[in-house]
Amino acid sequence: MYWRSLHAANDQFLLYAFDAAEDDVDPLPELQSRPERVADLHLGIDRVPGDLGFPRWTRTPITERNWRRHHVEHWDDCLAAVADLMTPGSREPEILWRIHLFGPLTGVPEAGDRATVVVLQISHALGDGRRVSDIARRLLSDGPEEKRPESPRLPGIIAAGLGAASTVPRLAAATAIGLAAWRDDDPESGLPAVEPTALNLPGDGPTVLRTVTVPRERLRRLATSVTAAVLTVLADVLPQFGGATADGRVIAEVTMAREPVDGQRNNFHTVGIDLSAGAEPGVRAESIARQIDAARRRDGAPARRRARRASALAPAVLDALAVRLAEQAPLPDRVAGTTVVSSVNRGPADLTLSGRPVLFTAGFPALSPVHGLTHGIHGIGDRVTVSIAARGGAAATIDDYAAAIAVALG
Repeated sequence: MYWRSLHAANDQFLLYAFDAAEDDVDPLPELQSRPERVADLHLGIDRVPGDLGFPRWTRTPITERNWRRHHVEHWDDCLAAVADLMTPGSREPEILWRIHLFGPLTGVPEAGDRATVVVLQISHALGDGRRVSDIARRLLSDGPEEKRPESPRLPGIIAAGLGAASTVPRLAAATAIGLAAWRDDDPESGLPAVEPTALNLPGDGPTVLRTVTVPRERLRRLATSVTAAVLTVLADVLPQFGGATADGRVIAEVTMAREPVDGQRNNFHTVGIDLSAGAEPGVRAESIARQIDAARRRDGAPARRRARRASALAPAVLDALAVRLAEQAPLPDRVAGTTVVSSVNRGPADLTLSGRPVLFTAGFPALSPVHGLTHGIHGIGDRVTVSIAARGGAAATIDDYAAAIAVALG
């Protein structure tokens, strides 16, 4: 993920809104004291010369460069500032995270008068959505001091030599495991790729963000899970804005977490889910839930697990080369879905800032050359927020799109 972050804007933006008043004390000193006790926020990257070894974790000091205060007064300006941060180059590669402070703001959803917004911008190298949500929770709550990471003991040139020496053995092992995976009975594949829709063509122009926050209970009336409930609604709304294929299907590329594995910071995959547009809402919700369950079973099959083990054994230098070549590849003529949907439950609403409670949380999955519209689904306590990021043609109608989602969610 670190190498990929050098070529694409794939930072994660975790937004937390807290109740506030005009005469509140400045929350910045409190925020600046909290990262010291969070071990993950002391991590930096030590690249091995020639990328002959995998990047190594090293202890990195927290400095003023990890903070930025934004002097804006309204929620709309806050979203515009976060959208600007999603462009490539907003964070230096050697700084893996940055905290952005906004407020006090007016016009924030769920807030009575004013609110303070904290946005954690964090490299995907530090973790997937579930892991960085845990980092944010430790940052925004009172917890014990964690043991700080150690820097690597081997000099970089020695690590490069060891990496070069391991290239052939790793290739041999990867080949053997890959052949074993090929001989295993592979489960039936999921949905085939489909032709791009108008929403798969980001085009030029700025990124635009919107959010819709609703009570969790309202979503439970639509489906057995929050994710399935939102997907059920998207099946109705996306076709109105060019998100259906020529034959009327609505396919979403949904991010699915795997079981946590020690030492593995990113452990997820994406699958295409047919949203069964045109079916009755109850039938549609059941179909979506069945497809998600089936995707989890396929991913856990022995052949898939062996294939992942083989991929993980690829030598570092080839892994780095593959990332560079992928960035230069032409755009595909088929895609996994019209839009990307990522969903994370961020736990109970017990986070505070300057003694003020958290109101809601949001997140904005990165846009890509083949996705001009993405959705985040993030819950905290009894509130769930659907976050929308758009560029190009999708951005031109984002207000109408967000309003349609709000109506469909009830």
